Amino acid sequence: MNNRILVSIIAPSAFIISLPAFAAIEPASIDAGPVSIIPMMSAQVGYDDNFFSTSANEQDETITVLSPSVQLIAENGLNAYRVIYQINQGIHQNSSADNYTDHTLSADAHFEFSQRSIIDLKANYIKGHEARDTGLSATGGIANTISAPLEYDTQTLSFNYVYGAPGATGRIQLYGEHLDREYQNFRAITAGRDDTEVTLGAVFFYQVMPKTSLLFEARNKDINYDVDPASSLDSNTWKYLVGATWEGSAKTTGTVKVGLSKKDFDSASRKDFTGGSWEASVRWEPRTYSVVDISTSRNAVESNGNGDFIDTKTYNINWNHAWSDIVSTDLGLGYSNETYEGAADGREDDTTSFNMGMSYDMRRWLTFGLNYQYSDTDSNLANTDFSKNLFMLTVNASL
Repeated sequence: MNNRILVSIIAPSAFIISLPAFAAIEPASIDAGPVSIIPMMSAQVGYDDNFFSTSANEQDETITVLSPSVQLIAENGLNAYRVIYQINQGIHQNSSADNYTDHTLSADAHFEFSQRSIIDLKANYIKGHEARDTGLSATGGIANTISAPLEYDTQTLSFNYVYGAPGATGRIQLYGEHLDREYQNFRAITAGRDDTEVTLGAVFFYQVMPKTSLLFEARNKDINYDVDPASSLDSNTWKYLVGATWEGSAKTTGTVKVGLSKKDFDSASRKDFTGGSWEASVRWEPRTYSVVDISTSRNAVESNGNGDFIDTKTYNINWNHAWSDIVSTDLGLGYSNETYEGAADGREDDTTSFNMGMSYDMRRWLTFGLNYQYSDTDSNLANTDFSKNLFMLTVNASL
């Protein structure tokens, strides 16, 4: 199978802890002429000791998530095509009102016109949900006014075009995405949150060493909400970043970008923002079977109903280690700081997380995973602090 389009499992949309990076089944395919068909199945059973993420009167929950999927893959010379459909069925033991059925349908294509001209296209449709006390219902008391998860539909079209041979002194990358989101229930609350997001960006890479390039990037994200009240959250955000990307230098591979972010609101009642921005992701491989991933970023995240936007800084480190051909482990630490800019209550949250997991590749087509995750959110807003422990047993299977 051509590795330009990878066989993958789409993680269920909520209540998921990922398996270690080394854990991967090797599914067999069904040949149907020019198309390969790959059915897969994921089943998870988990326990959450604070399902609604509350500071008091915590409620525990046992959840089962069933996720069957099928992939259709075709190749034509250097070009490749893929279609994926997946269902995520969430079943709650104590709160049937929170059960959900999500659908994901995606299609992507890879075209190589020449060695220096390559484009990837993708279309995605998700009929998903936001669990209670997440997303829009994570703040502002909205969780107390709804009796089930918020349901939404999203349609996304995106492209990524690269011009320039891999070893060329200069290369150009152009990318873009159009996303349309519409909530489906509790419309008195969610109607004002339907939106369209258009992202366009360009990157110029200048090679300074055989495996190292400087980069210069400009990115624009335009957000328009379908309902346009006087206090509209419609905005236009520019990012200007410079940095470097490298491969295989002293066993590390990574990309580091720093620069300026400027968010302008259409409404005069909203305060515009200009500040520093960064994105960094570095992988260190001291051994072929041991990988450390470090990432950090600062972004202006859309408001969930409190304030103008959320100034979000994240820091993560993960260590994946394969102890043998069939057993691997994963350890991770994370920290995020969220400042609700423009919020009357001056809300600021600090979240610390820890995760650990083990994977056992019992067969080529069968993998078991056992995972634990702890998270703790400390907020300056009363009755908003919470912590939770999440345990998850996962089984992935294929042909």
